[in-house]
Amino acid sequence: MERIWIDAMEFDELGGFRRETQFVREMGQGYLMADSVDGAVAPASVTFTVAEEGRYRVFLRTKNWCVGYEPDGLIVAVDGVKSKRVAGTMQISGWYFEAGGDFDLTAGTHTLSVYDTTGWFGRFAALVVTNDFDFYPSPEHSRWMAQRAEMKGLKKQVTDHGHYDMLIAGGGVPGVTAAVTAARHGLNVALVSDRPVLGGNGSDEGNVALEGGAHRGYHETGVIYEIKNIRYEEKLSWSEAFDKFVKQEPNITLFSNMLIDDCQCENGRIQSVHAVDTLRLTEHTFSADQFVDDTGDGWLGYYAGAAYHIGREAGWEYQEDFAPEDADGNTMSGCNIGDHPDFHDTICSYGAEFVEEDVEFTPPDWAIALPQGEEMNRRPRRIIMGEWWLENRNDYDDLWEQEYTRDALIRVAAGFFDWLKNSWPEREKVRKLKLKTLGTFNAKRETRRLVGDYVITQNDYRTRPDYPDAVFFSGWNIDVHHIKGIFSGREGAFTCDEKIAVTPMPFRSLYSKNIANLMMVGRCISTTHIGMGPTRVMLTGACMGQAVATAAWLCKKYQADPREIGAGHMDELQQTLLKDGNSIPGCKNHDPEDLALTAVITADSWEENGEPRNVINGINRAADGEKYAWISKEGLPQTLTLTLQEPKPVSQVRVTLDMPFARYTMGYQEMPAKDETLADFTVDLCVGGVWKCVGRMENNIQRLAVIDFTPEMASAVRINALRGTGMDRAIIPEVRIYE
Repeated sequence: MERIWIDAMEFDELGGFRRETQFVREMGQGYLMADSVDGAVAPASVTFTVAEEGRYRVFLRTKNWCVGYEPDGLIVAVDGVKSKRVAGTMQISGWYFEAGGDFDLTAGTHTLSVYDTTGWFGRFAALVVTNDFDFYPSPEHSRWMAQRAEMKGLKKQVTDHGHYDMLIAGGGVPGVTAAVTAARHGLNVALVSDRPVLGGNGSDEGNVALEGGAHRGYHETGVIYEIKNIRYEEKLSWSEAFDKFVKQEPNITLFSNMLIDDCQCENGRIQSVHAVDTLRLTEHTFSADQFVDDTGDGWLGYYAGAAYHIGREAGWEYQEDFAPEDADGNTMSGCNIGDHPDFHDTICSYGAEFVEEDVEFTPPDWAIALPQGEEMNRRPRRIIMGEWWLENRNDYDDLWEQEYTRDALIRVAAGFFDWLKNSWPEREKVRKLKLKTLGTFNAKRETRRLVGDYVITQNDYRTRPDYPDAVFFSGWNIDVHHIKGIFSGREGAFTCDEKIAVTPMPFRSLYSKNIANLMMVGRCISTTHIGMGPTRVMLTGACMGQAVATAAWLCKKYQADPREIGAGHMDELQQTLLKDGNSIPGCKNHDPEDLALTAVITADSWEENGEPRNVINGINRAADGEKYAWISKEGLPQTLTLTLQEPKPVSQVRVTLDMPFARYTMGYQEMPAKDETLADFTVDLCVGGVWKCVGRMENNIQRLAVIDFTPEMASAVRINALRGTGMDRAIIPEVRIYE
């Protein structure tokens, strides 16, 4: 008897189906899903070979994604002959195996195809072809995995990828900046991401706008600012830019499509993690000294036994007046994101286009009915796609029922488009609007939050404590969405949306209180439900990534764990972050290794309040409201000279340049780095009384320029400002000199 197992991920031709691996953690493998609002899609196909002539049965591992309805059905065909059975419509809420049809086959190779009936997201994960009519595949995960291994001739094998200084679980924006920062400090980094592209919600899949402090003049700097500038200059997508930065660092090993699903701990420390390849289902292990949870959902912390919170804390727990009287499990809903060849960018919830003729829209029976007419209390702006407030109720489970929650958002999007076309008081505006696609990638906002030595609450943004361990800042509003989502109607879209000042944030919120070598970044840091409103945006998360990576470097340097770094080496952590281009409000450069701090500084010219000595006063952006830079008079070239107290073997000069931060408030706005900055300059050393050029920057677009060279015994350093863009003067906020 023959039994042949075929994974959906093995199909050669996808037709109108797309690969889906968001839910491997809960349902065990990736699947193919039909995706069209215009009817049935082209079939997906694969070849297989049988050794014996005879009758064979084909089973599908499938799912009716909306029990109570039959959104889409699946039909199996072999060599062009379709089964008369329609699978995938049983009233079973989970994944199950279903007989898809019987076929008379000759010995040899055949083509198996799967058709759908409507385009409305029919899905299948695997097929079994067998002439054993007494066999039925098991729906239980452990058993069907064993059956799969037996049919494919697989033996238990786990690939060990060795030991790393730091392992980052998740490839979101904070994970990328953490990996790049750690690698630049010489750490050997494993970046283990469960998605095919980098960036998480900010990736080409999620395409959520990268936001941050949202205060004019306070854009996030450091590694993320480098990435932003390269992205705009080279016209890259976010994922392409992240990929470029990661792959140019030899100390980073990137593992894509690799889902961490367990870890091994001893004495409150993570020793290693276990992962599964989401496409091939192969098993892998990694060990490391320090670990960072960038999963967004706190999965690594969960497997390690870290303390965590889910849902809304009661008001009395942290004295938060925005919190409810009683605690509950509500977490902010995500939004479904998608793409379509007719759209330049990805879409939120749905995508539509205006056509020449009027278009009627009859919603599918599974679409969720929303409040009608003015009761919706929403004002659509973009029309051709949804808005951030196209959310579901907050009592769905984005952790353990992720697929069900995503599918419910599909139903909400269809219901909203019905409202737009048939109930919106201004529906005359959309008579010619035609639906093109519905989003299927759930860009989640909130799930599990790991608990650190400090829990950030709404009160931190109001009182703004002077944290001795500040390593990043927040400035986004206390932006927490209404627990009823799109159903909130006249109650509005927010629980709260209070504007805050730029607020430094403590390192104690970035490491676990009970797992010694675990740090966290992004949505799953140590905050309350209300407190995460400002910290959950991705540019803020990017600065967290740089902070924890720098801490990991210090952990290796001092053979310590994060808590010990916070207690005994905080000044070095903060000073290193400043040196690497990050900004920490209230922290100024006093790096004892910076030779510039004791230098005598002169220049060809300067404007009032733009004295040369400003380059060492520790203030390097105009928003700080103080003298922040050497500002020459108009007319380039201009020179700035730093004369050392005595000759030193100089090997590096760091120049921080001015950027037009004050023009922009929102993080998603393009930062024209080549506008109003110093583009061309040289660096000279005075060696034995003779000036020697050791570095030249041309067409510079970055805020921080690092010039490395062979050490020279120098008595002075000179910056020759040659050309600016959008200005004919030099503006240099900071210069550092190192042996």
